Amino acid sequence: MTTHAHSLVGDLTGSTAAAVIEQGVVTTHAQLLSRAREVAVQLRRRGAEPGAIVPIQAAPSTTALVQIVAILMTGAAFAPIDLRMPPRTAARIARLCGADFILGATGGTTDGVVWLGPGDVADDPGTHRLIPTVPRDTVYVIFTSGTSGEPKGVVVPEPAVAAYLGWSMREYDCTRGWGAPLFTSLGFDLTITSLLGPLLNGRRVEVLDPLRWPLHVANDPGILQGASFAKMTPSQVTMLCELLEARGARCSMPVLVVGGEALYGRSVARWRDSLPDTLVVNEYGPSEATVGCCRYTVPADCTSHEIPIGTAPSGVELSIEGPPPRTGDELEEGELVIAGVQVATGYLTVSDSDDAAARRGRLRPFPGSGGKRSYRSGDRVRRDHDGTYTYLGRLGREAKVAGFRINLAALESCLNAFPGVVSAAVQADEVHGLRSAVVTRDGGTTQDDLLAHLRETFPSYALPRSIRISTRINITERGKSSVSWE
Repeated sequence: MTTHAHSLVGDLTGSTAAAVIEQGVVTTHAQLLSRAREVAVQLRRRGAEPGAIVPIQAAPSTTALVQIVAILMTGAAFAPIDLRMPPRTAARIARLCGADFILGATGGTTDGVVWLGPGDVADDPGTHRLIPTVPRDTVYVIFTSGTSGEPKGVVVPEPAVAAYLGWSMREYDCTRGWGAPLFTSLGFDLTITSLLGPLLNGRRVEVLDPLRWPLHVANDPGILQGASFAKMTPSQVTMLCELLEARGARCSMPVLVVGGEALYGRSVARWRDSLPDTLVVNEYGPSEATVGCCRYTVPADCTSHEIPIGTAPSGVELSIEGPPPRTGDELEEGELVIAGVQVATGYLTVSDSDDAAARRGRLRPFPGSGGKRSYRSGDRVRRDHDGTYTYLGRLGREAKVAGFRINLAALESCLNAFPGVVSAAVQADEVHGLRSAVVTRDGGTTQDDLLAHLRETFPSYALPRSIRISTRINITERGKSSVSWE
């Protein structure tokens, strides 16, 4: 390690206990550190240093964990990119980061950006070097709105990461068991909890197949036996419980942390039979507030439809922007504003300066006062008399699907750009998920045509489940065209 390494690296142990298990192969903490040091040397030759960002596009794996630890050793930040992100969009993200290479399992080049496999990192870097674009204390940059057409990275500093992992690992009692399973996308900041939390506490990460893990756990619930906690979205928990119910099986885990989507009482009630004696924690937080800035422990006898998101941990301040209650009995509702140590530095966005030609990003800091940054979440919440917050939905044209933030307006704009499309609408709800309705000039356009068009820009999780196509143009009372969902 060098003096430039992030201080988080100092919490990693060099013990011979297991750090990662993947398909039965054990990597100890000492082996993890040794391999990471070798990769760190190679990355430094490519310009990895404080203020630089190393993009990585890979599935959860031992190799990816080694690379992330190596990046932290150099003092640089890592930028995880979802595997389903189209190559052209991934290349744009790399350029914003000041990089012309991406660490990944596969090779190839798109728009001048090269993907480097594990064996390629040691090659002569040549011109493939990093250019610093963010503050030196940045740990990671998560891209939340690549679906908008212009990727936007949330720049997360080390104090925010340390604060989140500090309170969450204490409350989830990480040292109680062996660690946590890892199967969610690296491009989803929900994964930070299971990725770094166990390693920084001397525990292990059990890598599961990101696609088949529910089936594996349902067939062998003992896989999670002894885990400190598991973290997933409500949709993933429901899928797992359906498989367990079909087998008449149960799964034991002390703490289940859910996040990334709204949680409802009917879901928790259904989980109880398959996950007995499991403490369910509803964790809320936009990427801009470092994974989770609010949490609520769901009572075992909870029967309400709405599940609160709870209260903030120490160092985080929550407030509501909106009209004050008219009476003392009325509960306050409005937009949630988050301030304090966990608020990210700002956004890394397309530059309008001289760097625009090189497509490097520019930092747009979040506002702050008194040494505290603040962020307006765009989420509508209610604050109860006891100070507990409840999530009520998005204020704008965004929705969360499977934990990923989707810009509905961007999808509509892309569909409207397809030849022959007169009008397009996209919506998301609990029953239908993400769906679209399109009006075309003639009957020659198919759903496959439109999905192929969307795939050029959007990752697979942002695609509508169905697209209803009609040639009938409906006119609203304002003279605008509209679409029919029926």
